[in-house]
Amino acid sequence: MMPVPLSAAEAAELAVLGARLRDAGLHARSLTGWAGTDRLSALPARLDVFAAAAPTPAAAVLALFVAGTDVARDRLRLPDAALDALVAWQLVERDAGRLRARLAVLPLGAALLVCDRADAPLDRDLVCWPDDSSYHLATAIPPGRRASWRDLGCGSAFAPLARPELAEQIAGVDLNPRAVHHARLGAALSGRWQLAVSCGDIGDPQAPLDPADLVTCNAPMPALPGNDRLRTALPEVWRHADPDFFPRLWPALARAVRPGGLAVVHAATTAILPALAHASGELVVVSYTPDGMPGFAVAWWRPDAPPRLAISGRDLTPERPHLDPRDRDEALAILT
Repeated sequence: MMPVPLSAAEAAELAVLGARLRDAGLHARSLTGWAGTDRLSALPARLDVFAAAAPTPAAAVLALFVAGTDVARDRLRLPDAALDALVAWQLVERDAGRLRARLAVLPLGAALLVCDRADAPLDRDLVCWPDDSSYHLATAIPPGRRASWRDLGCGSAFAPLARPELAEQIAGVDLNPRAVHHARLGAALSGRWQLAVSCGDIGDPQAPLDPADLVTCNAPMPALPGNDRLRTALPEVWRHADPDFFPRLWPALARAVRPGGLAVVHAATTAILPALAHASGELVVVSYTPDGMPGFAVAWWRPDAPPRLAISGRDLTPERPHLDPRDRDEALAILT
């Protein structure tokens, strides 16, 4: 079922609710004090520890929405009206004096991101907890204000919620109606009025598409038959791309990028290099290899720039755990 877009009144109600949640402690600063980090991708391995400890009132909202712990009503610093709204929006369910989050609501910078709980049953339409690939894409986007940004296959809209300063108007599109619903909730809770999310197939050449100054995509994992190491290293919920996804992605990017614009893509190295073999313009690809994982890369593509190709790699470090625009600049500097 296609999710119904939020009305202006509903978006305003959710923005007030999001402010209430942040006032109760659901923000990045409190998350760092409670978990030792605000890096969402690092949290799933620690959630059992968080869930085992009885939360203080100051941490109750984090225990509820991040750790997924059932919380006593009297521990939560929220007015009854806010709790009623959380129940009405199906973000929380209550049983007598106990509360349980139906979805995860995660502090992301100044925003609130909505995704499925870390312990949700595996499902093809699961809206995944953010992993490091989300950060690689978001941090790789060069700074600067654009008029428009289109995020293809946006999922929970991690990149737009993490970097809303990059564009006046942001459009996310995803094939998964559940992801669209969650992304709309996150945008509204965060008060991000410039972010609109819709259902669509990014590779459909007949779909209407307004070109944007910035286009991004955190591509799904390509199917790699027989790669047992990959299947054990990565959760199955990293849904494999359809076999023709990558051949369709690059024409979609070319249609989506306005003249003079930039596309930034995160994907598996084995998928990104063959797909870009015949790309025109300026192309920069920087790869990295996490411990125990297959290789990944970020590609920066300016389709109508003078032709040049730069390919390099970088080791991840504690100081620079994700790719960023410096990697693009360093790769281009090698050519000069």
